[in-house]
Amino acid sequence: MRTDAALTMASPATQIDIEQLLGTLGQQPTAPTSGRQNVDQAIGQRIRRRRRELGWSMGKLGEALGVTYQQIQKYESGRNAVKASVLPKLASALDVPLTWFFEASEHSQKSRKEREP
Repeated sequence: MRTDAALTMASPATQIDIEQLLGTLGQQPTAPTSGRQNVDQAIGQRIRRRRRELGWSMGKLGEALGVTYQQIQKYESGRNAVKASVLPKLASALDVPLTWFFEASEHSQKSRKEREP
């Protein structure tokens, strides 16, 4: 019967490197861009554009929403999704209808045209 000590004493030559076995040695994993992330980025770009049209700083918009400028920065970059409960406040602060955030952008219109036969 083998003891635990005997099991841990395997020589390096008998060990198998799973990355080498799979052929992934040295490769960095990449996460696919999800549809949700694309939506978050599109909404963030619209927020940034409207904020700039109004001549507002991130801090001023943050004050209007009761969040920090860092949170506005995350919304605009698409790193954080805008919660459904925040969208009406955001629409009011930016003086736009709630549907404005979801209106077709030039990017989505191009994508739709490319998919049509």
